[in-house]
This record gives sequence, structure tokens and C-alpha cells, in this order.
Amino acid sequence: MKRQSIELDNLFPQDIKQYYEVAHEYLELQPENFRGAFKLSQMAWALADRWNDILANISKLDITKGTTKSELQKYCYGKYRQMKLIHEHCRSIWRLGEDINKFNAK
Repeated sequence: MKRQSIELDNLFPQDIKQYYEVAHEYLELQPENFRGAFKLSQMAWALADRWNDILANISKLDITKGTTKSELQKYCYGKYRQMKLIHEHCRSIWRLGEDINKFNAK
């Protein structure tokens, strides 16, 4: 995945860095790596929570560079939603892997 930076990314440089690290790991995730999916699920959950916190505090942020509140809300919600979806998908990969391991152990 080639990272395409937009102007709003500059408002949250560390969060964006973490966002793209998780996104990259997700794209590289193999279904057999269910233990890695669990770790990725935890990281995505933490980032979803972070983006939700940012979204909840948008009115308190100093919005600069001609960005409107609604543009920033849409941007943060998009980041939150992607991390939530990654969390849910990785969690289901992990759960399926655990179930297969239990079945194979019998």
C-alpha cells in the first residue's frame, strides 16, 4: 500500500504513523498467522480508541489551515472506522485459528 498523504495528516503526525504501520501489517497478514492477528487486533483497537478520543474532542482542537470542523470529523471518523474494521477482522481470524488448534489437538 503506497501511502498517500493529505494535508490533514499533518495535524496528527504520530497517530498517522501508527495508523499506517497497523494498516501495513494488516495488508501483510497471512490467515495462518492467527497469533499475529491477535496482536494486530489489540493494536487496531487501541488506535480506534485514540481516533475516537480525537473525534470526541474536535471542538477543543485548534483547527488551522482552513480546515472546517466537519471535514476534520469526517477524516477522524474514517480513521476510527478503518481501525475498528481491522480490529474486528483480526479478532475473527484469531478466533478461527484458536478453534482450529483446539480441533487439531483432539
